[in-house]
Amino acid sequence: MMLTPTYRELFYNKISTKTLFIMQNDSNLINAEGLVTESLSNGMFRVRLDNESDIIAYISGRIRQNSIRILPGDRVKVELSVYDLTRGRIVYRLRNKSANDEITF
Repeated sequence: MMLTPTYRELFYNKISTKTLFIMQNDSNLINAEGLVTESLSNGMFRVRLDNESDIIAYISGRIRQNSIRILPGDRVKVELSVYDLTRGRIVYRLRNKSANDEITF
């Protein structure tokens, strides 16, 4: 477990509090892949993961900035929090669609 450094340690080691915040949060993420089954409003999508569980995922900021379109039927990489496994963030749209991926309702 990482201890919170003092301001003196941050100053001498040149570690910003933003970097420290990102470092602590990255360890609490689960990476998964899934298939987009439905497009919801405001950049939200229903994604069926490879382990057959359904989640609601939103688009990450980098995908929004680069105007990458995500449509139902696309394979995506998703980051899940360990605290809520029903919500996630889409971080990457996979290029190749495999032939056995079908949307089933």
